[in-house]
Amino acid sequence: MTNSPLPDTSSKPAPSIPLANTAVSAASRRDHVAVSSLFLNVGIPLMIVTVLLLGMLAKMVEAQESTKADKQQESAWAEEVGDNVIDFGGKKSRIAAKSARDEVREISAEVQQLKEDVVLLNKDLRVMEETILFPSNTKYTVFLSTGAGQFFTLESVKLKLDDRLVATHLYSPQQRDALKRGGIQNLYITNLSEGKHSATAIFTGVGPNGRSYKRAASLNFTKKGSSRYLEIAVKDNGSTQEPEFVLKQW
Repeated sequence: MTNSPLPDTSSKPAPSIPLANTAVSAASRRDHVAVSSLFLNVGIPLMIVTVLLLGMLAKMVEAQESTKADKQQESAWAEEVGDNVIDFGGKKSRIAAKSARDEVREISAEVQQLKEDVVLLNKDLRVMEETILFPSNTKYTVFLSTGAGQFFTLESVKLKLDDRLVATHLYSPQQRDALKRGGIQNLYITNLSEGKHSATAIFTGVGPNGRSYKRAASLNFTKKGSSRYLEIAVKDNGSTQEPEFVLKQW
């Protein structure tokens, strides 16, 4: 194997670069610098503005979507609630008002019934109290009645039993009218033993011709086992045109 000698290149001249190509490269660099400067001065601010506009547009779209979603949710809620929504000017308010009135009437009726029950219970308790406090063998009742009251207007009465003041009463116009229509007043209830007793009634009022009138009537009586009532009666005497005051035991 033989070694071939290397070609001698030292004697060959270096290749030359054409001037035209050098001019083109310089022009390209100037264009590149111009484009870069234009991008820095115009492109970047334009991109920033574009990004800001896109952000604002996205926010507007998001706000519209949120408003639309809220309206849809409200509509769905209204449809779901339905009859539970109060219509103050329509049929629902009238139905509610009628229901409230019915409830008030029911409560009023119940309260009235309770009042009546209390009144009846009170009457029963009073009867029981009288039965306990005033046994039938000692119970003694004094009642008062009047006539038409043509000659006497009763204003007050006092009752004494065995010289002891036991009852007094001042009459109102309504009470006098009730007595004139035939009412009887239960003036006094007591326990009275059998034997002799005395009763005195003192009357004050207005007599004939509108003058003040004061009279007294007395009765001595003997209480027996069957004697249970003492009547005090105020009557008109047509012949004398004066009132009469009578005490009578029953």
